[in-house]
Amino acid sequence: MNKEKGSGSISEFISRRKFLAYLGIFLGIIIAGLAFLKTEGIKTINGFRIRSIEQTPSFDPETWKLTLDGLVESTLQISYKELLDLKSDEQVTDFHCVEGWAVDKVKWKGVRLGVLFNMAGVKSDAEFVTFHSASGLYNDSLSIIEAREMDVLLAYMMYDEPLPLENGGPLRLVMPRMFGYKNVKWVNRITITKSQEIGYWERFGYKIDGVSYP
Repeated sequence: MNKEKGSGSISEFISRRKFLAYLGIFLGIIIAGLAFLKTEGIKTINGFRIRSIEQTPSFDPETWKLTLDGLVESTLQISYKELLDLKSDEQVTDFHCVEGWAVDKVKWKGVRLGVLFNMAGVKSDAEFVTFHSASGLYNDSLSIIEAREMDVLLAYMMYDEPLPLENGGPLRLVMPRMFGYKNVKWVNRITITKSQEIGYWERFGYKIDGVSYP
């Protein structure tokens, strides 16, 4: 009886090991498959994963305008043609998403914020700048000092082509040293303020500094 019990226990142990091994393989296949589907299901343009809380807006270069208001001597309204006629700069910088992916050496062309600030006449008590997307739903902000950093740009071209709508065209903020959620897409309004406005994702726990993980 003892031998039979011992034999049964060994068989049971082996069966359990096989079951766990097969279960591990099965779960591994499922996890790998889900990871594949997750990656394959994401649309990419110019290496950027296309994700947004908003629908991609339409764009008519004849009617589009950029507004700069708030703590300024005079509110600006700039047409797309006028924007393209302003002093421009080009740069090649990396883009980093808080999700962990990145796009290296992105070529941008656009306007430095200092150009617009000088045109509008930023008041002495101004400390922050808020960038609004075309839908009015998404926004984020920088300090005036951050906005004047040498590689911060309002970009309207990418890789020598007009900025695709899916990548934030006709105009997006480029702030290379901060995560992507600070790089507001579809910018059509910029507001100069005394106090800093909390951005969309920051209301859900993202860090306002744009460099720390949530």
